[in-house]
Amino acid sequence: MLNKFTSRPINIPIKSIGPGSQPDEEKAMTIGVPDTVETYVRPRAPEISDNETATRCRQLFIELYQEMKNWNQNSNAAGPSFALNHLDPATLNLVNQMLGEGEVSIIIKLPQDNFDEIRIQESIFVGVWRVCYYKDGKPISDQIEVSAIPACVPEAAYLTSKEGLNPTKEDPEAMNSPAILAELNAALKSWEPGAPAKTFNLSHLPMTPADNQIIDTALGMGAVHMMSRGFGNCHILSTDVRHAWRIQYFNNAPTRLMILNTIVVCGLPEEALASAEDLQDSVLRIKELVEWVTSSWELSPVELS
Repeated sequence: MLNKFTSRPINIPIKSIGPGSQPDEEKAMTIGVPDTVETYVRPRAPEISDNETATRCRQLFIELYQEMKNWNQNSNAAGPSFALNHLDPATLNLVNQMLGEGEVSIIIKLPQDNFDEIRIQESIFVGVWRVCYYKDGKPISDQIEVSAIPACVPEAAYLTSKEGLNPTKEDPEAMNSPAILAELNAALKSWEPGAPAKTFNLSHLPMTPADNQIIDTALGMGAVHMMSRGFGNCHILSTDVRHAWRIQYFNNAPTRLMILNTIVVCGLPEEALASAEDLQDSVLRIKELVEWVTSSWELSPVELS
């Protein structure tokens, strides 16, 4: 007798289990963000050609350490500075390698009779800056300056700016720029030294091309362009308007997508300033550097208090 039930194929898919049996999980699609954070790395001791060159290089850092240790950061006195123009090429090369390159770079365009550009590079010791003056693309002055930020930065921003926003024209396509400029103007008029920074986050507002053009015109372009690479890329730009700064953050993707666009009313943006704690830490690191190269280069012992 035939079975009254007809055999049919089973339509339930059967999957094996265990390692390698499942498909790879899909990766989250995100905008490019930094996958590394820069931290202090002691420079590698370079090869030296002679002990005299190494001793001159070490002496500069001994003096730098002593001056930084004795400098009162809370006073109005300028931080230590050291001219490097007099150094011979071999010593200067060693000094360059010991200083390295830190997170903050600054370019200042400021036409003057004796110079027209200042290029500044923070060293690996936070608050220790390399400040170079140029005229027609040729270096004319080279120095180390210790400070929260080199004195020429706020000076240049002040000299190349003026009180109040630049005049703008009305545009029917503008949405938020009139209200932003009104609030910005009020913040500029009320700001005074020591007041907290006032931030306008343009990334959180719907901005038309006309809005962006109006704001660009109202602020103009200043002489100071700073870039901090601490986490991602932060561009800090002075404007034609005194105490108004543009601070923009970009991710590390090849297209350099802007992820934050702000206007900040302040004396100097905190993003570019070396803190008191950073400067104190740099004093200790420079002391360690002197002791390290003394041993590595087999120089005569030196006592650092």
